[in-house]
Amino acid sequence: MTGDHHFEVVAWRADRRLTLYVPGIEASTTVDDPRAAEDAVRDLIADLTGVDRGVITCDIRLGRPWRSGI
Repeated sequence: MTGDHHFEVVAWRADRRLTLYVPGIEASTTVDDPRAAEDAVRDLIADLTGVDRGVITCDIRLGRPWRSGI
């Protein structure tokens, strides 16, 4: 996480859902539809940090946190 409210997100499939993990805040969420991933992550980050949802940016990449060096 940097001062500009940018977050890295690691995503992977599990049990027919997409798990989204945000290492910068050590939190995760899941979605059924991958098209909802960015909105779900922004909502999670906003809820947990108090940062306005509109200023949050994120990079979502496929992988697993324990395999990606995070």
